[in-house]
Amino acid sequence: MDNPNNQVLEQRLQRQLEDLTHVSKTQDWFILSAQGDLLVSSEQTSHFSLENYFNKQDLSNVLKEQQGEYILVSGYDPQQFKSAHLVLAPVYTSTGLAGAVAVKINVSDLIERWNLHEDIVVMTDQNNLIFLANRLNRLLVSDWLNNHTDVQFLNKTRSKIYHLNGENYLLQDVTLDDLKWHIHYLSNLKGIQRKAQNIAFISLGIFALIFLFWLYRRERSLKIASKLENEILIADSAQRQRVLIENTHVGLLQLTKRGEISFVNPMGLRYFGQRAQLNEHYLYEFLPDCLENQSALAFIKSLPTQEIENAALTTNLLEQEVILQKDNGQTFPALLSVSSLKWSDSQGYLVTLIDISKRKKAELSLLDANSRLEERVLERTKALEAAQKELLRTEKLAAIGQMSTAIAHELNQPLTGIRTLAYTAELLLKRQDSEQALKILIDLESLVVRMQNLTSELKVLAYRRPEQLTPTSVKESLQRAIDGLGDEVHGVHWEIKLNDLDKVMAEQTRLERIFLNLISNSIQACSERNITPSIKISLHTHDEQITINYQDNGPGIEKNKVTHIFEPFFTTKPIGKGLGLGLAISANLAKDMNGTLTAHYNDNSQLIFRLTLLKA
Repeated sequence: MDNPNNQVLEQRLQRQLEDLTHVSKTQDWFILSAQGDLLVSSEQTSHFSLENYFNKQDLSNVLKEQQGEYILVSGYDPQQFKSAHLVLAPVYTSTGLAGAVAVKINVSDLIERWNLHEDIVVMTDQNNLIFLANRLNRLLVSDWLNNHTDVQFLNKTRSKIYHLNGENYLLQDVTLDDLKWHIHYLSNLKGIQRKAQNIAFISLGIFALIFLFWLYRRERSLKIASKLENEILIADSAQRQRVLIENTHVGLLQLTKRGEISFVNPMGLRYFGQRAQLNEHYLYEFLPDCLENQSALAFIKSLPTQEIENAALTTNLLEQEVILQKDNGQTFPALLSVSSLKWSDSQGYLVTLIDISKRKKAELSLLDANSRLEERVLERTKALEAAQKELLRTEKLAAIGQMSTAIAHELNQPLTGIRTLAYTAELLLKRQDSEQALKILIDLESLVVRMQNLTSELKVLAYRRPEQLTPTSVKESLQRAIDGLGDEVHGVHWEIKLNDLDKVMAEQTRLERIFLNLISNSIQACSERNITPSIKISLHTHDEQITINYQDNGPGIEKNKVTHIFEPFFTTKPIGKGLGLGLAISANLAKDMNGTLTAHYNDNSQLIFRLTLLKA
């Protein structure tokens, strides 16, 4: 160290270092200066250069800081991805630190003892330099301790997770106080996650087994409870059936496949008599040979020969009124019903008996009463027919009298006028006043026209129904009726809501006649009260019908007389003002066209006529 240029001493020390290497079974020995320079080396490790692993300035600083204590120093070659470990022993003289003796050691034996498959163990010195690792394999870089993520577990424990080569590792640190070394244990989380998944699957499987066992126990307990409940219900049902059979008011008999009686309820014994021996006897023995029992006897005797399968398909095999014989020889009528009955593996028949003695007596009494009632009904019918004929004759005579009175009055007025005007015209002609006579003749013509209109209205009542109805425009028919009235409609206020496309199945002349009668009645009613006529006509379409609403501002009619306004010769006008045939004729015309004409009051107490016809 004091004389580094002495070649002889250097060779002698090199041989001595080689001997020490063989004796101590180490790798290499080195003599360093206080500045960290390499003075002598045993050169036992091939391809090893101390400068590639250690910086001489770092070595000098370590020697000065240790102050005489030996120390383990680790170095790392980033080119070859390898580490080297030196044990330094400082050498002092009277002048101070002269240098150090260094030994390169091999820790591979220690690494081979770490039998870890997925985990990594790293040891660092006081300068955080890696000097020992079980699976270095180029995974760790110089700043590997900074590549971490802080985590906190459920129990508030904090730790670090490192990300190396695409995998996550959980870090656990241990510090050696005397050497200030650090042991870093990196657990691969993939294995831990795999173990956690396995534990979760095992736990889930155990839970599933426990749940399945619980379900099994629950289903088993439910089945046991259901079985007990069913047994209780069956017992209760059997008890109810027994009580029902014993207390029913119908006789019940159970027959075997061969037709023998195997069971009789109390009501059945009461029918035949308490001393009657029914069990192991055949039912036909209690059916007397009479006309009423012929079909029942034939059926019951054929029961042993019937097929079970065919019998089981029918609910009621027989239902008939028969005559049964009691144990004392008396007979009584009964309603006999035979049904197939199957239970467990047996086949038989169920017979129901109902004593209909009281019903038969009631039927006989009813037949007698019906016969007497029919005779009385015939007598009353004949009397009613005679009274009806007399009433119809009286009504006809009254109608003829009413019609004759009205027609006579309506005709007498114009006839009286004609007679007077004819006499006046005769006088005027004798006086040769032809101008006044011409005026009289015009008045005579108007009276004749009036009588002609009266007779035409009477003829309308006897109109035949039209042979064929055609699509007729409602608006066009209404306009024709208005035009036909001429000056009578002068001053009338109209509110018409019709469409040219609205058509009904009708006869145009009849439809015009209906509109003409309605409008004439409105004008006459308003003129009697000195009211300006106002007529509203609207139309509503239904599925296959059209309804025409007709409304005016006239005084109307009393509500109790609305139902009579369509009757012939019914009128509220004084005698001489009309026969009361207009609405009756209009209703008949609507009926002839498969329609109706009705009248009713709306919510505002206004009389509205509704004409309903088939849509074209």
